[in-house]
Amino acid sequence: MNRGLKNELAFLCGTLALLSLRGKSKAPAVLLGGTAAALLLYNQRADSFVGQSVVVTGGSRGLGLALGRELVREGALVALIARDIDELEIARKQILELYPDGHVLALPCDVTDSEQVEAAFRRVRAQFGGIDMLINNAGAITVGPYDQMNKQDFEAQLELHFYAVMNAVNTALPYLRRSAGRRIVNICSMGGKVAVPHMLPYDVSKFALAGYTQGLAAELSSENISVTGVYPALMRTGSPIQAVFKGDQEKEFAWFASADILPGLSTSAQAMAAKVIESARRRDNELIPSLPAKLRMVGGSLFPELVARVMSLLAGLMPQGQSLEHKTGAQSRTLFDKSPWTVPFRQASHMIEEGLNQKPKYDAEFNMGLKKLH
Repeated sequence: MNRGLKNELAFLCGTLALLSLRGKSKAPAVLLGGTAAALLLYNQRADSFVGQSVVVTGGSRGLGLALGRELVREGALVALIARDIDELEIARKQILELYPDGHVLALPCDVTDSEQVEAAFRRVRAQFGGIDMLINNAGAITVGPYDQMNKQDFEAQLELHFYAVMNAVNTALPYLRRSAGRRIVNICSMGGKVAVPHMLPYDVSKFALAGYTQGLAAELSSENISVTGVYPALMRTGSPIQAVFKGDQEKEFAWFASADILPGLSTSAQAMAAKVIESARRRDNELIPSLPAKLRMVGGSLFPELVARVMSLLAGLMPQGQSLEHKTGAQSRTLFDKSPWTVPFRQASHMIEEGLNQKPKYDAEFNMGLKKLH
């Protein structure tokens, strides 16, 4: 029984115990109260990742790199998968500088290419003896007004965030079914539960991934394969320079990059990685790791019309540029780097990019996944 289920059952039993106090017989209240207490006191032995083989897609930078570091620190055998071989090698060296006795395998692979995924997973098995956990983290973000988006923008995001994940899962399942770990972690997004203006292709793809993750968890539970869906909100990963922008690219990047590191609203990549790994260890079905994200979920459930009005107002305040051209964040950051309004964020942004191996890219089609790795 994972901690989330235990706590929910304890809360339910405790609530029913209080309601039972109104009855003539106190026996049900005592029984339910005792059950709630027993559930709260029950502590399951924490699983160890020492010696376990873990595949992290999108592992060369950002959250993927942070996850790789944390797993190697715990003694896991980590395979980092990404398209850029140079970034992969930098990531591997960074991790081994911190943990010289660690085991890190860097594999260039385009996760949207099924043959490359199959070949990469065979390499992992040959090197580490199998696959105990798959973390589907690879992703990209397209930002801009809906009127400037086309079908290709939606298809590219769905290909990366949904179809590539499904293919990776299908490829990994034969290995997982023979493993001791039997874990899958899908890095979804709060954008997979709550649509954010100017990010519709991203939102649609993450909604698809969220539904897939929930259904997959139910179907694989009988095989003791846990599937954890992670729904982070803003994270300080340095990813805005990798995002792809349309419309008024400079203004879109400025708001996106500023919000990404806004104090109190965003979470560091290191803290997020630790939470993801703990959630996987407990075999949670779902992780909503930040308070702002939880409040947004509760607010949307209790006050849907009010929240919808707030989101409409937010959409009206966003840039309304008309450019159909795709530009990467690195190509769209001049306003952010020069505006007096973004001074508090710039230094922190550059430090995060450097620390998480976020190298500038100038090919928007490559960042979107429209250009394949051969």
